Amino acid sequence: MSPRSEAPLEASATELCQAAEERLASLRRFLERAGVPYRILAHETTVVSALMGVERGFGSLDEMAPTLILRSEQGLLAAIVSGRSRISYRKIKKELGLKDVSFASPESVRQATGTEVGTVSLVNEGLPTIVDSQVARVEAVYGGCGVPRHTLHIHTQDLIAVTSARVFDFTEPRNERSAASVTLRTP
Repeated sequence: MSPRSEAPLEASATELCQAAEERLASLRRFLERAGVPYRILAHETTVVSALMGVERGFGSLDEMAPTLILRSEQGLLAAIVSGRSRISYRKIKKELGLKDVSFASPESVRQATGTEVGTVSLVNEGLPTIVDSQVARVEAVYGGCGVPRHTLHIHTQDLIAVTSARVFDFTEPRNERSAASVTLRTP
């Protein structure tokens, strides 16, 4: 008879705080080694939509840049889009020569980034990154930094450089009503 296995215990609040601090420290070290200016903004609640970022006074919808983790037959990739846009799988498949592209599962996102969907960092070491050409047109962007209740503000060209991102047009415009509800969470 095999021993009974128990479900893993939920992480304590202290462990979660330590993990968040470690993620922030790691991001800071990475960006400082790269020599790029940035700001990490702390706030009372987690920003979970582009509109929420605008309402908090971070910037315009064009400056809100959610990071979505996608899966394909070649593995995972980070896709950074404008808060005013939606992903076009057709454009990604065509540009990257892929057959299958979709949102990664929440578990895959957690395993690849160490964070939950909705707080994925703009910078994900080791993950191929694509940046939509609309994002590349703005001077600086606001997006996740891998920790709830924190937002990364970084110059767009620095973000592209430190992530070695490939920049191309892979989104479609949203109408104004749907652009206002762009969430940072994947379905």
